[in-house]
Amino acid sequence: MIENLLTFIRRMPKAELHLHLEGTIRPETALELMRRNNSPSLPEQPDQIKNLYRFRNLAEFVNSMRSVTNNIRFLEDLQKITLEMLTSLAIQNVKYVEFDCAVQKYIDMGYTLKEVVESIYQTVVEFQADHDIAVKMVVNIQRLYGGKEAIQLIEKIALLNHPFIVGIGLSGDEAKYPPDLFTEAFLLAQQLDLHRTAHAGEAVGPKSVWNALKCLNVERIDHGTRAIEDPDLVDHLSRHKIPLTQCLTSNLRLNVVKKINDHPFYTFYKKGIPVSLNTDDPQIFNTELTQEYILAAEIYQLDKQDLENLVMNGLRAAFLPDEEKSQIITEVCSEFRTLSNDEGDHHE
Repeated sequence: MIENLLTFIRRMPKAELHLHLEGTIRPETALELMRRNNSPSLPEQPDQIKNLYRFRNLAEFVNSMRSVTNNIRFLEDLQKITLEMLTSLAIQNVKYVEFDCAVQKYIDMGYTLKEVVESIYQTVVEFQADHDIAVKMVVNIQRLYGGKEAIQLIEKIALLNHPFIVGIGLSGDEAKYPPDLFTEAFLLAQQLDLHRTAHAGEAVGPKSVWNALKCLNVERIDHGTRAIEDPDLVDHLSRHKIPLTQCLTSNLRLNVVKKINDHPFYTFYKKGIPVSLNTDDPQIFNTELTQEYILAAEIYQLDKQDLENLVMNGLRAAFLPDEEKSQIITEVCSEFRTLSNDEGDHHE
């Protein structure tokens, strides 16, 4: 890749919409948490944490992830992880992030939803005092808890009515827990003006994407990669401008695609589907957002305008109130203009 484009990618403003807080735990922090809890699979060095993250499919991935995340026991742990996540994002010039958090896990430990959300939110507010980054949270609805538990959690979210929470997202085993189990929960979320997304088209084919759209009435799809197997679905996504939050390295590591060149990301992009680039679980997949952009630019021969389009796709798909969204889009557009002018790339 030409150095000019590499510099541009590193410096350009970015947005991240598909990021699991529990997938951002740095190896040093993971080891610290595991030592404290005398974890049975305790490595000796931080760089050995990556040995835990060996998996061939989604089920093995979930077990690998739990070997670390089950060591989150205190609200201070969440605050430390949040701070480290935000620090990494700020270094990469991420201007907006919508991360999700598996709050039910911590409610089950005895914390209230308010305690969990407030502890994370306070960390965000303190970080924002010194950094130009907008941050919102999506509550992760974990499929394995089932539909009734999802309804109860959504009711708690509505009762809390915290401006930091902008929506809900469904994740977990697509095959075992199909979208129709959560129809009632997502209808309630819609009635309560909560934004909605769902993981689909990752472990299961186009049917899971169709069902997420029809049963859950989601506004965007996390992954959606296997939508490519159904031309009618691809046309539907394009015609209705349904955003797909794509994660290239994640899909490769989890064998959703066999080779990175097989990934349908660029096909979706060229067909006018509003795709964005995201990391999913950066520490587990050993990537970061800047790296995802570099990877995409190299494979698909993207130019600066393509890169800006992808960032804008992400911002337009954000679960923000219109006024806040317009403001961030304006600021990011301005930063792109400045960056292009700095590099002698004058746009008339």
